[in-house]
Amino acid sequence: MAKRLFAVLECQSLLENLSPFVDPKRPKNFPDGESPTCLSPNSVIGFPELTEEPKSDSDRSVLCRLCVRLPDGRKVQRNFLRSESVQLLWSFCYSLMDESERRERSFKLIQAVPGEYRSLYYGSETSFEDSGLANSLISVIWV
Repeated sequence: MAKRLFAVLECQSLLENLSPFVDPKRPKNFPDGESPTCLSPNSVIGFPELTEEPKSDSDRSVLCRLCVRLPDGRKVQRNFLRSESVQLLWSFCYSLMDESERRERSFKLIQAVPGEYRSLYYGSETSFEDSGLANSLISVIWV
């Protein structure tokens, strides 16, 4: 009983933490009038709208160039403005995935740092400049 109560409280805490990212346009009607205690695999998480890529001939001091390695082995490079939010990286990676992958799997981003890996967190609202991601290789990992 205590384990079940803890699991329910843990799910409610997760819902509260993710509520700013859940699409408010999604219908809130559930069968039999019950509301779920955990997010389902079909939950809609809203990533910020991906901005247009800055021109590579722009001033290099304002650009952050990243290389992203996708789970299928492809590598894609893109420029971001150093002042933009790191959350755009999730939008960029999401835009590169097939529709079937988007619906069925979740992913996380990691940065290879000499001797270890550093997980990137979507909730972080730091800029590319403050995050230290400039000229990095970021890997997309299925969870």
